[in-house]
Amino acid sequence: MVLVVSSILIALVIVEGGLRLATARQWGRGDSLGITDRIVHHRFRPNAEKKVSGSWYRTNSLGLRDHEYAAPPPAGTYRILMLGDSFTEGFRLAFEDSVAKRVERGLNDGRCRGRYEVINAGIGSYSPILEYLLFRQLADRLRPHMVVQNFDMTDVHDDFIRSRVAVFDGAGLPLAVPNDPRTEAALLLPPLVRSDGALAAVERGANRLVLYQAFRRSVVGERLLGPVRLTPEQLAERGLVGNVQYDVVAAVRDGEHPGLAEAWRATEGYVMATRDLARRRGMAYVLVSYPHPYQVTATASPLGRRKLGVGAGIVGDERPFRRLEELGRRERFPVVNLLGFFRENERPGAPLFSERDFHHTQEGSRIFGAGMLQGLSPLVPGC
Repeated sequence: MVLVVSSILIALVIVEGGLRLATARQWGRGDSLGITDRIVHHRFRPNAEKKVSGSWYRTNSLGLRDHEYAAPPPAGTYRILMLGDSFTEGFRLAFEDSVAKRVERGLNDGRCRGRYEVINAGIGSYSPILEYLLFRQLADRLRPHMVVQNFDMTDVHDDFIRSRVAVFDGAGLPLAVPNDPRTEAALLLPPLVRSDGALAAVERGANRLVLYQAFRRSVVGERLLGPVRLTPEQLAERGLVGNVQYDVVAAVRDGEHPGLAEAWRATEGYVMATRDLARRRGMAYVLVSYPHPYQVTATASPLGRRKLGVGAGIVGDERPFRRLEELGRRERFPVVNLLGFFRENERPGAPLFSERDFHHTQEGSRIFGAGMLQGLSPLVPGC
């Protein structure tokens, strides 16, 4: 019996080791556009071309979905660097329909006096901690005159998870966010045990095993232990609504929830780190906040809502947007709030968001660009 148990344990250890190795190597193979990075977690492969969800992507030598740019900018050219996630990247959109290129065309259409470049530094699943680290790499290479950081309400959750695998300096500023899929998956698995006792500790230990993670995500595992991605009803049943570790949109939930205030402070710290770095380089800094579909209409993106645990209806609370505006007033930097602009420009029959997820349709991208252009123009020299 001892021999049998020992053999099973050894086999499990071998399988676990193999799965960890396979997980570590799953990114960046072959012609994959996304690659892991020891500093900024993940990024696009430089000088690559690939079709992604129906749209062609071409990246430059810096791994950005944009053209090559000289450093410093050409004489007489005002350069803006736009940081953000997949909404900025232009997921499922043609390159020219990304918000950066829409703003660039708008600034150069004759309303302003001068020549303008807007560089698209958006990368899917980025959040302020990764945007700060990316900006550290790009600031001296591209030397923009202005940095625009785009913010949406999943950023607080994303920063919470990334902060758990980040490396910090003595002042509390991030130095790196290594790509650690095993640890991140362990943090995101919804708990089975509602306690902080011994069983919860055992579960947290099991969550760190790749073998267990694979089982939890399998058909059998989900049938026995429940789904890994929770519906709005399941979030409520498990008492996880507003829990920033498991609720992707915790930042917009009503009431006070464990860990959320701390998570907000961390995200605000990363925003401030980006602002401070820009100021040290003599660059202007602007924060732009924009809404998700459930903050604009009651019915937009029905499948997207289910995926992120949001029910039907509209989340009308503007507190997260006001919080960012207050941060800007307190720290003396401009904040462009696009919530009202999106609501004013929502029209029946012309959806701004994809039905299957929260990303912008072409019309939504147009509204995003128009709102940002309206907000940025007074801040850009020559406009």
